[in-house]
Amino acid sequence: MAESAEAAPTADGPVVASVSRAKPPAPPLSAEEELNAAISLDLRSKMDLVRGLGPGPDVTAEMCQAALSEAEGRVTEALDILRSAQQRLETQTDEVLQQRLHLLEERRRLLVKTGVRFALGPDFAQLSTAIQNGEREEGATLLIAAEQRIGQFENDWKGLQGLLAQIEGLRNEAADLDIPLGEISSELEEIRERLAGPDVTEDALDTIAQEAAQTLMLLHEAIPSSLETELTRHESTLNQYPEDHPPSAVARRLHLEATRHLKKGRLSEAVQSVRDLRQELAELEVQAATRPSAIISDTDGPPETEDAMLDRLLKKARMLAGRVRTLPPDSETARDAAIQIREATELLRARQLKEADLTLSRLMRMLSSEASRT
Repeated sequence: MAESAEAAPTADGPVVASVSRAKPPAPPLSAEEELNAAISLDLRSKMDLVRGLGPGPDVTAEMCQAALSEAEGRVTEALDILRSAQQRLETQTDEVLQQRLHLLEERRRLLVKTGVRFALGPDFAQLSTAIQNGEREEGATLLIAAEQRIGQFENDWKGLQGLLAQIEGLRNEAADLDIPLGEISSELEEIRERLAGPDVTEDALDTIAQEAAQTLMLLHEAIPSSLETELTRHESTLNQYPEDHPPSAVARRLHLEATRHLKKGRLSEAVQSVRDLRQELAELEVQAATRPSAIISDTDGPPETEDAMLDRLLKKARMLAGRVRTLPPDSETARDAAIQIREATELLRARQLKEADLTLSRLMRMLSSEASRT
């Protein structure tokens, strides 16, 4: 009999027979089947490598077809399919690595054209050697690392370019107005020279970016200070003209615009307004030279006493406050006017009459300019 039975007594029942069947051992793999398994394992490993590079060659369909052929007993056919897939995958992987290496070279050249030499030389040489020698796994690993480095460098470089553009623009505008900038111009040139060096690392670029940010901050401090001083000087000049003096209307408007831009931190716009203001004031000086009566002389009439000046300024402040109340409450002009009214009131309380007079005159020009616009 093919079956073997063994009886075993039980404590309270009949004898139970247990039957065991021996499972036949699996037949050993043939040489072709072992080769198929090895190639399949190699293909799966290389497919994982390719996926790490992103979209690329895919032999999944061939692997499925080979598995089906082998299951149906067509082992030799399966081996042919796998060998063909292996050759195609290696060829296309080499092509992908070469293409990506070429793109990496283009990105390096573009960085040089825009003014910086990224220190990728040693890594790039090692990557090129690995790809040329057919070391696909090492080449792919080095390629991914190089692309990540250059991608981060490109982002940091783009941010630094924005900083440098702001610095250069403000420096040129300040130079047009003869605003003294001290060592800021030389600092910008030093930054350019360091970026033109042979090997700029990520750390070096970060250090340069911090220095550029510091330079930009210095510009934002130096330019407003100079413009404020100049606008104060121009305000004194404009105060020599009557409020209803038509030739000085444009200059008054430009002075107001420059002051607003400066308060809002819009330096480029403030510089442009000051440049236009200078031209208008130069024309007014020419007119004043031909018609001196256009300027109010401080020596005309008896000197004003302090009490008389205070009384005049209080009336002027009440009149201007009434005009401010007629402005749209949410407008920028209304907010600026309210600030100047409060400032003038505090100055009058402190009996700083000249300063209060300047503030009220500034407010009057602003309101007159706003009225002419509407």
